[in-house]
Amino acid sequence: MSSIKNYLSLLLIFILFFNAPISSVAQDSLNISVYKNINRGDTRYSGSWAYIDSIGNEYALIGARTGTAAYSIDDTTSTELGFIPGPSSNWREITVISENAYITTEGSGEGEGLQIIDLSYLPDSLHLRGTYAETFTRGHILQRNIYTEEPYIYINGTTATEGVHILDVSNPDSLVEVGLYQPDYYIHDCHVKNDLLYACAFFNGTVDIVDISDKTNPILIQTINDPGANTHSCWLSEDDNYLYVCDELDGLPARVFDVQDIDNITPVNTFTANDSSLVHNPYVKGDFLYIAHNTEGLRIYDIVDPSLPVEVGFYDTFDGPSGGFSGLWSACPFFPSGKIIGGDRTRGLFVWTFEETYAGRINATVRDSVTQEIIPVSEVIIQITNDTLQTNFDGTFKLGGIPGTSFQVTINSLGYLSKTISLSINEPISTDIFIELVSLTLSNQ
Repeated sequence: MSSIKNYLSLLLIFILFFNAPISSVAQDSLNISVYKNINRGDTRYSGSWAYIDSIGNEYALIGARTGTAAYSIDDTTSTELGFIPGPSSNWREITVISENAYITTEGSGEGEGLQIIDLSYLPDSLHLRGTYAETFTRGHILQRNIYTEEPYIYINGTTATEGVHILDVSNPDSLVEVGLYQPDYYIHDCHVKNDLLYACAFFNGTVDIVDISDKTNPILIQTINDPGANTHSCWLSEDDNYLYVCDELDGLPARVFDVQDIDNITPVNTFTANDSSLVHNPYVKGDFLYIAHNTEGLRIYDIVDPSLPVEVGFYDTFDGPSGGFSGLWSACPFFPSGKIIGGDRTRGLFVWTFEETYAGRINATVRDSVTQEIIPVSEVIIQITNDTLQTNFDGTFKLGGIPGTSFQVTINSLGYLSKTISLSINEPISTDIFIELVSLTLSNQ
């Protein structure tokens, strides 16, 4: 369960978020099953990505400390299909365009640079096609626009510029840098969709929105100030209306920003599975948000209402205490079969299946029992966790949970009798309710 930050001091309207993974305290998984787990014996694992060949075979690529490995995920075998060595590093990231994988790392030494791996030989083998080192040799992470087949990759946090290098990979044997977004601060990661690049400026505490319609001339058009100030990574909802932002610091939740109006971007919610841990990498596919939550493992959220994520599945890969840089690095859901892959830092590749589960939501409005007028500000106490929050200025709040979730809510408002009610979510639907408070004046008559 997580509580929303109070944005009243910013004069912004907010909603109450209640997400109650009550069962997560007592068990290691919910609606997610391990299909297989492979540890090749490396001491460290990090990024992972999907490759689907021309006839639909699905493969997992995973970054290990000493290189990049490939496995089939169409069966339960653990046979390694290929391995390409690279500079030793705890951080290795992968993306795929067409039949080629692109790998970046902050490791240095022999083979330093952006590797291009030919995947067309799978399932027989992997082949190193080349290494790009013309404008940088080391970078933290790379991304692509997963919604199109445009031949561009975006490398973030390079040791050459700390910015975002835009490479044309239409000829994988001869990559060409066509653009560079280079502010005077470090860009840790980015998300690319349509003609916009959302650049996470870790130490700057911002998400830069950059127009890349002309990739030779990236232009900063807006900045989102991140209250967490450790801006690690982000991803858009599929309707492009909401941006999910993760801060890489224990105790900081993931944040939801309404970005429908680029000139009036507003924070609307926060959420976390455990406020002792940190949220790491978010990905969106359809109605679900997939988050690698470090020591809390894989977390899946129903985002049918993108402003109100509700946890509907989890699998904890880490047996130790919450907090710190252990556990799950990332979780890639972009397979037609619905399988999900991820790299646990010490346990290697996980392949999961998800029992697709949707949440229910309650949209509550607090009003006067006699006049039926909305009571603009109320105190709402979720008694399971004793969280104390306020409704919106318009007297509304939202609750979310998987079917079978029940909670008791107490509503307090100045000039009214306190009221406690029990609420249950029985179906994966959205329900509107009214909660009526009796005024103290009326009760004293």
